[in-house]
Amino acid sequence: MPYRTYLETSYGQIHARVAGDHGPHVVLLHESPLSSFVYDDVLPLLDPWARVLAPDTLGYGMSDAPPARLDIPGYAKPVVELLRSLDGPAVLVGSHTGASIAIEVAHQAPELVSGLVLLGIATYTPEQQRDRRQNWAPDEPVTEEATHLLSAWKRYQGLWRGCDPQTRQRAVWTMLGALDRYNWAYHAAFEYDPITPLSGVTCPVLCVAADGEFLEEGTRLAAERLGLPYEVVPDCVGQIPVREPQVCADLIARFVAEHALAGSVTGGAR
Repeated sequence: MPYRTYLETSYGQIHARVAGDHGPHVVLLHESPLSSFVYDDVLPLLDPWARVLAPDTLGYGMSDAPPARLDIPGYAKPVVELLRSLDGPAVLVGSHTGASIAIEVAHQAPELVSGLVLLGIATYTPEQQRDRRQNWAPDEPVTEEATHLLSAWKRYQGLWRGCDPQTRQRAVWTMLGALDRYNWAYHAAFEYDPITPLSGVTCPVLCVAADGEFLEEGTRLAAERLGLPYEVVPDCVGQIPVREPQVCADLIARFVAEHALAGSVTGGAR
């Protein structure tokens, strides 16, 4: 059964969800500015055949906050420490900012990563970078009029359209819990070039995107440019682990089985 724990790193405590007690290591890295809760419905599906670790990114969820803004290499460093505590390499599954962090971890410590499943790769032209920096994630000061609360709700009305209000509410209060730094990881992802480090990765890689998400085109073009396998999840507007947990779990299981990665899949793959 999945459970939660805190893990010590030199950067502070990392809160994580954990599942499984045998099989390959699978580490799930979430999108910004949320937490590992986005994998809540995926963990029980991986539990029968994998040892799963889903950490909250430093500064998000219930992990300790860094003293200042980090870049993607900075967010990757505590993940590298977590991987060094395992008894073998891990498959990294990253969504959006989590995909950038996963790529950077594989760049920093390739011996610790047996494979990458990237759910939406954040690739931007210089013009898109400028637009994202200026318009995507502005500072949200707390006001007496509670405009920050309405802004967060409207944000997830758009980004998580079609999700039930309770699910969107969970995303909203997770964002609000890190409101003073919610955009730090966003801006780190805007500035990060994933293509160069990804081109040097030697482990198996699978690029995935939902057909309706804003990172679909960039993910597909990155895969084509680097000659990497690419899959699209049809009839899905984004947030694959939240909207399609069984599809997400099956993708991971098939990837592990196809590449006969450490521990391999002994059950649960379709």
